[in-house]
Amino acid sequence: MNSCKTLSPRSGICSKTARITALLLAVMFLFSGFSAMAAESVMTRIIEDIQPKTESTVVAGSTQTIRVLADRQADVTATVGSQKVTLRRTSEQSEDGYYWFEGECTIPSSGSGLTISASATLNGRTQTRTGGTFTVYNAEVLPEEEDSSQTVTGDMLTISGAKSFSGKQIQVTADYADVFIPAENDRNEDYAAPYYYQMPKGTIDYVTSGPDSNNIYWLASGRKVSAAKVTQLASSGSQGENTISSIGLSADSSCTYLTVGEKWKVPFNIEVETIQYASSTSNTVTNFTPQKVKIVFDYTTAIVNTGVSIPSNSCFSDVKVSTRTTNGVPQCVIELTLRKGAYYGAYAEYSGNKLQLKFYNPVSSLKGARIVIDSGHGSYTSGGTFDTGALGVNSTQEAYENYRKATALRDELVSRGAEVYLLDTYKTSNLYSLYDRVDAAIDWEPMVYVSVHHNSSATSTTARGIEVYYNNPWSVYVAKNICNNIFTAYQGMANGSSAVNRGYKFSEYAVTRVKQFSAVLIEYGFLTTPVENTILTNQTNIQKFAEATADGLEDYFAGVK
Repeated sequence: MNSCKTLSPRSGICSKTARITALLLAVMFLFSGFSAMAAESVMTRIIEDIQPKTESTVVAGSTQTIRVLADRQADVTATVGSQKVTLRRTSEQSEDGYYWFEGECTIPSSGSGLTISASATLNGRTQTRTGGTFTVYNAEVLPEEEDSSQTVTGDMLTISGAKSFSGKQIQVTADYADVFIPAENDRNEDYAAPYYYQMPKGTIDYVTSGPDSNNIYWLASGRKVSAAKVTQLASSGSQGENTISSIGLSADSSCTYLTVGEKWKVPFNIEVETIQYASSTSNTVTNFTPQKVKIVFDYTTAIVNTGVSIPSNSCFSDVKVSTRTTNGVPQCVIELTLRKGAYYGAYAEYSGNKLQLKFYNPVSSLKGARIVIDSGHGSYTSGGTFDTGALGVNSTQEAYENYRKATALRDELVSRGAEVYLLDTYKTSNLYSLYDRVDAAIDWEPMVYVSVHHNSSATSTTARGIEVYYNNPWSVYVAKNICNNIFTAYQGMANGSSAVNRGYKFSEYAVTRVKQFSAVLIEYGFLTTPVENTILTNQTNIQKFAEATADGLEDYFAGVK
């Protein structure tokens, strides 16, 4: 019963009170809705990340990629200086459910500092995020580190007043010795730095200390090297100042050869421009646009300054020389301009005091490409134990599934005109060691190395996804193209619509840490997840995976980013 109806003299007051109460409740509800909507607008992010997020040095006229991590339904644009770029959603997804959007901009010839920002609009709401900046230089005036005082004497470009070095020396005895750098200068890598070329056999360097408790020599060039890869050349001495007396280029239908005559076998590095990293402390590559290759020779104070004849079929279109000093070490630089913007790595070898570097000329398809395939695991140890790799559902052996995909990939690549070397790793005692596999590949001199694997999880039976790993910067687009092509193929398979793209990622796997060629390690999916195991082991799908992987390699050689 309504009590207001039993008190007729006070019915007006009661009715008024009810109206006021209802009004207050409505206002409270309205404001609570506003609060909820306000909270939602604060808590729900449309943009999660932007790349690049730090300062990058770029060449005027080059093409740079902008990446934004945002809600999959958002409309995303980026602004670089005054240039507006529409970004397209990719299939690459983060663990939080956001998607990467990508677009390209052309760097103008003016403007020394271009700010990068992004905007994303969803359901009438827009969020913005500011990224890094592009510092722009014309191709002819890229800055050098600590430019040295230099003079031209006859046909030689020389550094005057350079620091002299003497003392204990080591010489590399292995075919190649990995290069580490001091902890205060590294990017937290546990293994050899991905941006330092290995020291080839015969290379000589000065020792500042070591070997230390980790059996590492610290060298005057700023490098560190394993004592197992070198021998002590002299306890005290000096090679004197190095001089580069000759530079020659030759080429055949497949390769270009740079021959450098020196006074002695100094350490050198190969620097490729332009590379953009996620940050100054990260090895994750956000953009790789190869335009120039610089060979930087340490302890070198003079370099021949005469013109170099460039073959018309060379992968290079121009050669320049310069000098600089880095951390007190005098350096001479040979700068090579890439004719078609393709770089696959380099092979190095000394003959006497002449260094020869071998570069593959660019190809635009799989025809003529040289590719090594490593079927992961599968060998017998020296004790006769078979390396099965991971064990999946119904005791599926990873080694067997690796071999099935590796052989199918070999056949597919050969059918498209590639030269392929499938390493002898399955059910043999050959090449059990990861380093033996890499050495065998180096001996064959490929452009690309593909290591075939499958994933597993000890804690989850629902983990899913394709992922591809790289280490050196010129492998990033091999990894990206293979990953995205496999993911697309995966989605078209039975029960593959819920496939996951775990992305292409920097890694420090032994088989990816080479510098002579591009190298990737593929994880096709999780054998320990029942639905994914069924897809991965289906005989019909084996060929589809091979075709998708070959498509990714085809895209890489075609220059797809």
